[in-house]
Amino acid sequence: MDSVVYWYKTEVYFWRSAGSLFWSITCLPLITIFLVILSQFSFLHPWQALADFASVVLSLSFLLWLGILTAILITIACTATFTVVPDVPATRLRSYLSLLRWSRWPHLIAAKLGGACVAWVCSHFMDQRFYSLTTVVVTTDRELLLLNESHLFLVLAGAMAGLVYYTNFYLSHLSYLAFPTLQRDKYFRARSEIIQLAKLCVRLTWRHIRLFYLGYWLLGGSYRSWVLNLLNVEGITEEQPLDTFFGLLDLTLLCQTCLCTFFILFTWSLTAVLYRVYHTQRLEIPVLTTFSSASKHCLSAALAAQTAPLLQHLAFLDLAYLSGHSPQRRVEVFSLSQPGGHPYTWRAVCSACLQQLEALAAQVQTAHLAALATLPVQHLPAEKIFSTTGDTSLLYRGSAEPQSPGVQSTPSPPPQPVAAKTSFTSKLYSGLKDKPILSYFLMELPDTKSRQLFAACQIHIWAIEAMSQLAAASYEEDKFGVVQQTLSAIFTSLISLQDTIEKYFKLQPLTVRRSSKESHPQPHITLCQQLRVTLKTAIYRLTNSFGRHLGDLNLNTDCMKRVRPFLDYRE
Repeated sequence: MDSVVYWYKTEVYFWRSAGSLFWSITCLPLITIFLVILSQFSFLHPWQALADFASVVLSLSFLLWLGILTAILITIACTATFTVVPDVPATRLRSYLSLLRWSRWPHLIAAKLGGACVAWVCSHFMDQRFYSLTTVVVTTDRELLLLNESHLFLVLAGAMAGLVYYTNFYLSHLSYLAFPTLQRDKYFRARSEIIQLAKLCVRLTWRHIRLFYLGYWLLGGSYRSWVLNLLNVEGITEEQPLDTFFGLLDLTLLCQTCLCTFFILFTWSLTAVLYRVYHTQRLEIPVLTTFSSASKHCLSAALAAQTAPLLQHLAFLDLAYLSGHSPQRRVEVFSLSQPGGHPYTWRAVCSACLQQLEALAAQVQTAHLAALATLPVQHLPAEKIFSTTGDTSLLYRGSAEPQSPGVQSTPSPPPQPVAAKTSFTSKLYSGLKDKPILSYFLMELPDTKSRQLFAACQIHIWAIEAMSQLAAASYEEDKFGVVQQTLSAIFTSLISLQDTIEKYFKLQPLTVRRSSKESHPQPHITLCQQLRVTLKTAIYRLTNSFGRHLGDLNLNTDCMKRVRPFLDYRE
């Protein structure tokens, strides 16, 4: 029988990717026509601009240019890498070095070369001034082959725009498949995403133009000389070289460069947005397999599909949705297998969720102990240490309880701290961090440890919500009592995780810093708070449903003590 991963890749992932790419290609001619309109537009000669627009769009060469743009777009889409777990670098330097990973080199090369090719294609939609790299000028003596520096300037700007797209794709987390809190139709999601994308591309275009103009003013002359020697041409067509102050004041060149840059950034980023919209759409996975089915694809198998992270995320998303909004599918979760009458479905679902929660609790506990180990040890004074008269000695720290008078013992001197053996690399790194400029790249970013720890907690949020919703619904819908056997384990797991997380955040307080250019933090930054809120809500949901029956669940004393604040609404 086919596995659930094979079913997902062949019947879901392939068609969703094809659908997103189809709409990207469909939108490309419309965006290109809009680019031609803006490129040919002129306030002084509107009728001439209209004629030039018609001559470009209605020509057979326009279909050829569209074919080239489509091929570049498909290449960019196929080389891009996406992830369901955000990349959280510790420092800005590591964030920039992550752009040079070997797995991202195909995307980098495609973006760099693709940007130059797109700019070359766009030059044929503009004025004749930008058509070709070289121009033949006939003089009285002979023919001269001159370099068209405006064309060279536009192609270089396109190559740099491809590099800007690449850096923004990873540094702005366009490669992160963030699942929306509210699931909507693809059209409405794409419409809201496109509006935000257009604003982002305008800001990136303005930033790119400023940096590129500065770079060309400083280095454009040397690059132009290299091209002149390479092509063996005798000069340039412009009266004023573009690497001078007055040469860069050409408004026509500025407008065409801005349009070309925006076209590259918007069309390529639109492909990533549509990919994210399609692949984060909720997928309804069958809860039970049928006897007539030739493949074993069901919800319990998808929950355990660790080799396909995107499928596993979609499975937990579907489980969280059915637990709160689908009574018909909840009945299938609570059903018994036939023949035999065993609750295999519930056991598989509950086991998958509890494994996720236990794994997260273990990770948080390890991080908490590591944070405790970094705290300085405070030695208590001698008068705080007492010994009782008798065979057994008791040592009290801090505020000791009243004891019978005894003999004050002389404490042994505290052990001297062992000098840490630091390597030359760590000494050099700590020394560089103190430098004013290098500290910007080497200092650890805020909340890095917490964000790295909870970067993959989206699955745990859905698992907590699903377990609490299903357990609460079982109070009235579980006809066979399949959930009763695991209620104590669910309560214990949620309470233990909540206590471990709260202890961790007492030592590692979380702060969310909003950028002045963003109205809200990015989704992966708020995962920590979503986890805490979801966990507390889940415990309240269970205590409201089973508060009168907690004594029958055989919870240990420690767990009952932690549940008590939730029963009294004091947490």
